[in-house]
Amino acid sequence: MVRKVSDHIYLIDTVALGLEEFVAAYLITGSSENALVDTGYASSLSNIVEELRQVGLRLHEIKYIIPTHLHLDHSGAASHIIKNSSKSLILCHPRAVKHFIDPSRLIASVREIYGESAALFGEVIPVPLENIRGVHEYEKLELGDVTLRFIHAPGHAPHQIVVYVEEDQALITGDAVSIQYPSSPVKIPTTPPPSYNHAETLETLEKLSKISSKIILRPHFGETPYTLNYFKEEVEILQNWRDRIRAFIEQGLTLDEIIESLLEEYDQRYRGLLRTLPSLHTTVRLSVLGMMKYLEEER
Repeated sequence: MVRKVSDHIYLIDTVALGLEEFVAAYLITGSSENALVDTGYASSLSNIVEELRQVGLRLHEIKYIIPTHLHLDHSGAASHIIKNSSKSLILCHPRAVKHFIDPSRLIASVREIYGESAALFGEVIPVPLENIRGVHEYEKLELGDVTLRFIHAPGHAPHQIVVYVEEDQALITGDAVSIQYPSSPVKIPTTPPPSYNHAETLETLEKLSKISSKIILRPHFGETPYTLNYFKEEVEILQNWRDRIRAFIEQGLTLDEIIESLLEEYDQRYRGLLRTLPSLHTTVRLSVLGMMKYLEEER
């Protein structure tokens, strides 16, 4: 599924792991060049190619590939796009560059967290040095009649950026904001291991709240209108999540017990609706793991 969400931006559903409305990428079409923000998993590449075809584009017509961060649901297909489009350029946080060039540590981290399931994400391959560069804080990129601005956005990951499309006043957030799937009423914080940092996340949300936006474009999932309270609510969700995880730890609950307690709470609040979401358990588990690690290091 591909649909236009603003004057210059299309949402591409990558149909990640066979699931619709799970992982989004965003195509920005300028009068002279095009850019793709986030790419989904490597295993989703054929879906991306098909959806680009639906708007009349092929891979080699995408000049800039812009993964918001290294997590494979955002960057996994980037190197494969470069393999098929050698004149394209990956733009990313400066701290991410070395991991695209040599993904061995990234691969090891993914396997440690996901185990055998990591094979479902597809192969991670190196990116040639000439096809990648880091972007500076607030650096601008002109695509003809469209201007992108890059904002460093650490917290969820230290190598995360957010992309602001000036003419559309659209903020493509990466995982700086919580997850909310169209079929779900609940927002779940994105606080995964190995490098979630709560203080930096709050600073990023404060920074983003000062940008004049009309629309928020999330990877998980889709567009939502900007409101004055949007980022205030995101802060409240995060603070509540941290406090609840801390309380569970102080009660002596194990990881599995914390996850089950949260799932049971969601189940009761939303009358069983969330239990039908295939990604819910994994999403909650990762966010609990990351927050537990952060709280342990904070002590």
